[in-house]
Amino acid sequence: MPNHSSDLSTLILATKTHYEVLGVSRTATQEDIRRAYRALARNVHPDVAGSTTSASETMAEVNSAWSVLSDPVRRREYDRSLDATMSSGKVLRDDERETFFNVPTTVSPARFPWRGALFFVVLGIVVVLVLAAFVDPEAPPGPDQLLSSGSCVDIDATLAVREVDCSGSHDAVVRQLIAFDAKCPNGSEPYRDSQGMGTACVDRVPESSP
Repeated sequence: MPNHSSDLSTLILATKTHYEVLGVSRTATQEDIRRAYRALARNVHPDVAGSTTSASETMAEVNSAWSVLSDPVRRREYDRSLDATMSSGKVLRDDERETFFNVPTTVSPARFPWRGALFFVVLGIVVVLVLAAFVDPEAPPGPDQLLSSGSCVDIDATLAVREVDCSGSHDAVVRQLIAFDAKCPNGSEPYRDSQGMGTACVDRVPESSP
């Protein structure tokens, strides 16, 4: 029987960006990223894939990608670094491009069917508005135990943290989730994630006065 977890581990470690690690595009929503992380974590976690060096490295890659992409601020900074890397590539001059590709540098632009495109855009907007009028808005999702920056947590007797609803009382707020062998930034306290996905760096919530 093929070892799908091992194949998945090899695939993830061969990729380059956090988006590729989680198997999502750069335009993915936070919910898309959350679902992708959940699926990967279940497949490549050492408890499932086996306690091997490859499985541990793969889980560390997944946790690192989730730690960055689940935090909107860190994700924006990461995207800027990707854009800077892509824009640093060499751009050919017009004369180089004509010689290298053997095509003329000036090409007449193709006509675009603006009228047809405008019709479909308007039609799409109308359809969306009609559907929205008949669909009840979904209630916001509750805690799913996948910790990310801003998650509210309670600390149990084993010094592990579990996500709770931020509208109720809670012990702390997660600053970021890191690998087990990494260190939390200054000012935050390290606690074990109850799901075994890494170390949660949290900021304690001050106790309310009686």
